[in-house]
Amino acid sequence: MKPEVFLDAMRRTAERYSMDLARPLVMVSGGPDSVAMLRALVELGDPAVLHVDHGLRGDESREDAEFVRALCGRLGVTCEVREIELGDANLQEEARLRRYRIAEEIADGMRISTVATGHTADDVAETVLMNLARGAGLRGLSGIPPVRGRFARPLIRHRRSEILSYLEYLDQPYRTDPTNLTLKYARNRVRLEVLPVLEELYPGAGRNIAHGASLLREDLEALENLVAGAIHPRGAEVVVSLLDLEGVPRALRRHAVRRAYAMLVSEEDSLDSAIVEVILKLSRTSQGTRTMYLADNIVVAARYGEEIAFYHGADHWSGECDLLPGDQGFYDWTIIVTEVRGLDAEDAARPEVAYLNVERGPYRVRLAREGDSIQPLGLGGTKKVMRAMMDRGVPKDLRRRTPVIVNHEGRVAWIFLGELGEDFKVDVTAEKALRVEVANNP
Repeated sequence: MKPEVFLDAMRRTAERYSMDLARPLVMVSGGPDSVAMLRALVELGDPAVLHVDHGLRGDESREDAEFVRALCGRLGVTCEVREIELGDANLQEEARLRRYRIAEEIADGMRISTVATGHTADDVAETVLMNLARGAGLRGLSGIPPVRGRFARPLIRHRRSEILSYLEYLDQPYRTDPTNLTLKYARNRVRLEVLPVLEELYPGAGRNIAHGASLLREDLEALENLVAGAIHPRGAEVVVSLLDLEGVPRALRRHAVRRAYAMLVSEEDSLDSAIVEVILKLSRTSQGTRTMYLADNIVVAARYGEEIAFYHGADHWSGECDLLPGDQGFYDWTIIVTEVRGLDAEDAARPEVAYLNVERGPYRVRLAREGDSIQPLGLGGTKKVMRAMMDRGVPKDLRRRTPVIVNHEGRVAWIFLGELGEDFKVDVTAEKALRVEVANNP
């Protein structure tokens, strides 16, 4: 493909999807797709490059990095190379997530608004086929979004054959990753075995599938806009209000569940249809809270038939910190601590405010634990912290994620938005007190 034709097609893609390609951070592996993207973006703007060395192929990985460095040197492009080490499980997914996190860090440091990745129409077709086979809904069948946040895919409408033709015209070499030819990975089997058969049966199948995915994405956006008002972030959660969905068709409820999950995890991730149905079934009961665990430590909780919440599991909720004067954060909470003169009884009656006895400190903040007890103000006896929250109607799955303030002995002085401990109250004659105000960040 002639360079002017290739560049014109990329310009049209950028215009259609409002991609800012004037000064992007380009993720370049050294493979044909990312190399072609870089060569084109040099003609269209002033890019910088990120290469992530996963270190999985020894000398070959180092040679990939050197190839990218040398290419950037010839093109006069700033190049950043980062090395990472991966675990043993789900290498491809971990590598993708780590690359994206590094890209965002570097883009922030360079004050770059767009990160460009080399996804192509063939990648979209492969993704659609894989998602179709595992029972995904419209979100999965709409493939890879051209733009997600700051990530843009300027090659999303180019076929891989066009990219190879463009590189051949430029006489531009590139690196080949032999792991892309192994059949141990599902995507490689779709690329090497399934798509070629479809292309033989229906010439242009890959482009047609990618085009169909773009049409489905437009349909998906229209449908999700109908339920957008029922979905909202709340602290570390994304919540679907079932009350707001009363009377709507079941199909729209499915879209609401999928959209909430994607907001927490990634625009590219989709729930299987079977899982969506299980979640909706959980939500039919109005008795208590029912939970289930999804992949990647995601929890979904159906609470009292009123809402469905998605959030990260307990692995993301641990640790404690000192309670210090000033503003501080604790997970998705903001805590404002001030030393004040005496007690303001009207202010102290607010659920988000507590007045603590200064002399009973110092204090710390941590999550409530099984076995914690408190002597609620005016009760005359002790009560388990979990029981106190249950009596207030705090959903079961939220109790272990509710912070408490404890003294140096570990005794609970205050449950956020709830009970104050008798031993830590401020007497009306006290000259000073520790005022604590908390807010659960949206």
